[in-house]
Amino acid sequence: MLSQPLGCCRRGALRLAQLPGPSSCHPARQAGRLPQPQREGTRMDLLDKIDALIEEKHLLRHSFYTKWVAGTLPKEAMQEYSRQYYAFESTFPRFLSGIHARTESPQARQALLENLWDEEHGETNHPEMWIRFAEGMGVARDDVKRAGRNDATTYLVETYFDASTKAPVAAGVAALYAYEAQVPQVAQAKIDGLKQHYDIADGRTLGFFQTHASLDIEHSNAERALIEEFGAGHEDEVLASTAEALDAWWSFLDAVDPTE
Repeated sequence: MLSQPLGCCRRGALRLAQLPGPSSCHPARQAGRLPQPQREGTRMDLLDKIDALIEEKHLLRHSFYTKWVAGTLPKEAMQEYSRQYYAFESTFPRFLSGIHARTESPQARQALLENLWDEEHGETNHPEMWIRFAEGMGVARDDVKRAGRNDATTYLVETYFDASTKAPVAAGVAALYAYEAQVPQVAQAKIDGLKQHYDIADGRTLGFFQTHASLDIEHSNAERALIEEFGAGHEDEVLASTAEALDAWWSFLDAVDPTE
C-alpha cells in the first residue's frame, strides 16, 4: 500500500514517492492540456468528488501493481492477467458504442466516436495490440481469445455494460473516466517495470502500453468535459457509477494477484 497520494500520467520513469496529490490528479492537467480554473457550482464539485474517489482506489495502490513495479510479480500472474484483461479490452468498444447510441448531443457523440475509432480501427487495433503483449509474455494468441472468464472478470465486464447501456449518459461516461484517467500513469508504470525487472523492451510487446501512456490523456480529457456538461442533475448516479467501476477493477486485480 502506498503512503502518498497518487497523481496521474506523466512521460518518463515513474517515481512513486514523488507523485503529486489529488489536486492534480487528472493527467491532462499535468500535461498542460487542462487549465485549473476556480469554478464554482455543482459540476466542479462533482469532478472533484470523482477525482477523490479515483485517488482513494487508484490502481497503482493495489498490490498487483506495486509488485509489478517492484519486479516481484511472478510472470505466471502476468500471463493470467493478460488472458483475463482481454475480455475487457475486446469489449471496451461496445461500452463506447452503448453510450454513443444514447447520446443526443452531436458534440458528445463525436468525442465518443473518436475514442471508439482509436480503439477499434484498423489491423493494429487495441485488442490486437493487447494480444501482442500477451504473446510477448509467452501466452499463445488462441489461449488469450479462448480464455474462460473468472467471476471477477465477468463482474467487471457486466459493470461496464450496465453503466454504458442503463445508467444516465454522464454516469456511463464516469465509469469510462474512472479507468481511463488512470491508464496513462499505469501504462508508464508497467513499461518501466517490464524494462527494469523483466527484460522486456521490444516495441511489439510494449506497444499497447506505449500507446495508452499518451492517448488516454486525450480520452479522459474528453470524458471529463462530458461529465461536466451532462452531470448536473445526475450527481448521485455519477458518483455511484464511479465507485462501482473502481470496486470492480480492484476485484479484478484481486482475482489475478497471487497473494489474494
